[in-house]
Amino acid sequence: MNKVDKSQINRLRKFIPYVFLFSITLITQNIYLNIETIEWDIASYLIATQDIKSGLLPNETQWESKGPVFIYLYFLLSNFAKGSLVTFKLLNDVILFFTSVFLFELLLKKLDNKIISISGSTLFLLLMSQSWALSGYSELYALFFISLAILIITKFRYSNPHYFYVGISLSIATLINQGTAIFIIPILISEYILNNKKNYFLKIVIMSAGILIPHIVFLIVYSINNLLDIYIATFLTIPFAYIQAQYANVYELTVFFRELAEINFYVYLSIITLVLLSLSNLITSSYLKYKNEFFDLYNQLIFFSLIFYFVGSHNYYHHLIFLLFFIQFLLFKFLNNKQKFFFSVVVLFGLLSNLNTSMEKSLNNLNNLSYIQNEYPLYNLSKEIDSYFQGDYDVLAFDYNLILYYLDKKNYSYIVHPSNHYEEDIIQVLKNLGKLEENYIEKLIDSEPDVIICNPRMIIRGEPVQLNKLFNCEVSDYKKNYIKLDTRKYLIDKNLNYYFDPYKEISVFVKR
Repeated sequence: MNKVDKSQINRLRKFIPYVFLFSITLITQNIYLNIETIEWDIASYLIATQDIKSGLLPNETQWESKGPVFIYLYFLLSNFAKGSLVTFKLLNDVILFFTSVFLFELLLKKLDNKIISISGSTLFLLLMSQSWALSGYSELYALFFISLAILIITKFRYSNPHYFYVGISLSIATLINQGTAIFIIPILISEYILNNKKNYFLKIVIMSAGILIPHIVFLIVYSINNLLDIYIATFLTIPFAYIQAQYANVYELTVFFRELAEINFYVYLSIITLVLLSLSNLITSSYLKYKNEFFDLYNQLIFFSLIFYFVGSHNYYHHLIFLLFFIQFLLFKFLNNKQKFFFSVVVLFGLLSNLNTSMEKSLNNLNNLSYIQNEYPLYNLSKEIDSYFQGDYDVLAFDYNLILYYLDKKNYSYIVHPSNHYEEDIIQVLKNLGKLEENYIEKLIDSEPDVIICNPRMIIRGEPVQLNKLFNCEVSDYKKNYIKLDTRKYLIDKNLNYYFDPYKEISVFVKR
């Protein structure tokens, strides 16, 4: 074999970890691609992009609780998907893949061991293969940029100019999900410990410039368009009200890990192995090393990802996404090859177990991409609704926002997400800003939009709630110029929802 052949083989070998991670991403993320809705958040985010399509700013006529960059990113991906929810889901897989690549590069830089680095990245992907994680949450988008920032710090810690790019990445993350500002704190702490005062000040000034510039740009743009009040409310007022709700608790965290053990015991065992081995190694460390470990950036990120979950306050599993990523940094604490080998073997068993249950179904979904959306029940319901109209028409949706996405229409309501209609803290802030009227739901219905979509019952924080105290969903009972569509075939369709909700209905009313 000549030198040219060897160099080509070596170049190909460099791509093996990335091809492996991409394959694992595709297989583990698409087992439920045939299910139309796993979480309703994603549909609401898609509708929030309608403002951008109309040449407006995010939250101008369609309000969502996330940062403006998140809505712009959703707009770009949905525009590329050209109305295909299936394509949009696959594009989210690409974001997850690159995030796993950043993790691999981080681990490889610190450990100089491809096997253990690929094992850590694989464990992250396996954790993200749970049903609740197969969605385009803002946490995943923010994690993409936070992990990029940490990778830059890890590779270029002694290059001060690179901290400007760290700041830009962190700024984008906070403009996606406001709560991720918390991850700036561990960077400030670790840099203070590692640098003398002069160098620390210089790095922080450079990083702060990167953080502030995007925020200043958005503040100016929203101010020019007389939307600074809603921008500040979305970025500060409402999130602070949200975190004061205090719903999160340790018990729900134990429930998460118990469910993980039931889904894939080896993945659960991998986490236990990570935690126990790293703790045992830490306990046997000297005081000086223990002190250094406490202020270590990677340990701080794990700690603050736990804080993020509890500050989030609502026991939503997607608030754990940062922890599932940063917990892989415990691999840095492994002392010998035996520990690393044991961990890699357990992860391998977890991967094989996952592939055994998901590969056939995932490959079947991936081989039938052109047919999947045609089997989505809400997609077919949207076509039935559209058949009643020749020209333009309005749609007021209190639920099932995917119908709006398929119809490429704004929501007649300023609030987009179904559950936000019942969050009193949000409602009060928007009323104070003049964005909502008193009894706005009744007034929206009384204005008689062409289509009204609602649901008489909803599960709110685990409890079924009758919504008739807020409004009467049976519109055709008191407005005789509306007809109610028969939606039973869509409701019982096995492809409608991953989580079965016995209390839900699909009530659709069309004005004659």
